[in-house]
Amino acid sequence: MANKEKIDYLLLDIRELERLVAGMRDAEVYPVSFFGQTFDLTHKILKDLHSLEAAQIEMLRKQMEEHQALIQSIPPSVATPVQTAQEPPVIASAPIQAEAETVVEEPEVKQIVTEEVIKEGPHEETPVEEPVAVQPEPVMPPERPGLFLNDLLEKKNLSDFRKAFSLNDRFRFRRELFGGDEARMNKAINDLNDLHSYEDSVTYLNNELKWNIEDEAVADFIKLLEKRFL
Repeated sequence: MANKEKIDYLLLDIRELERLVAGMRDAEVYPVSFFGQTFDLTHKILKDLHSLEAAQIEMLRKQMEEHQALIQSIPPSVATPVQTAQEPPVIASAPIQAEAETVVEEPEVKQIVTEEVIKEGPHEETPVEEPVAVQPEPVMPPERPGLFLNDLLEKKNLSDFRKAFSLNDRFRFRRELFGGDEARMNKAINDLNDLHSYEDSVTYLNNELKWNIEDEAVADFIKLLEKRFL
């Protein structure tokens, strides 16, 4: 049985229960049959609501499985490392020797230079430092924002404003905002679903429905409307 047909049967039972209770409004003594009939109708209404709830949970479970499969099929993004310009290594130059060897043709001067070298001993060579290669710092790929399944589900549901309402929301708004008129509520929701901006939706509420903005039920209805355009 389709959900629409279940809702129709549920509405019939609710109207029957309302009729029975309204008939006893001015009565001082309630007949025994009144309690039996109202208990039976109440039990049937609860049973139908539970059936709708189970169907809704099953539909959400299938949607979650589909979204999970979609998320797993998305390949992870691979960030391309940025090549940083490497500075050439700095090579320490050997110190310039203070004394340069001089070749003198005169034998006397050459002899003096040789004796001084023998007395002072050989010059110690200053060790040349090995060049140190500068290692470039590894470039970390940018963090990818996580995908949250609940956010995806809520965004999908709110993109179609007709699916933004829970079963309790529909009962409450129909009773408190539309005077129990199911057709009038469905028309307003369909009209709002065709609008594509929050400003146009608020204009529709002000011009067509003329609600009191300070009413608690109206405020809750507008909160659902705001989430659709976040």
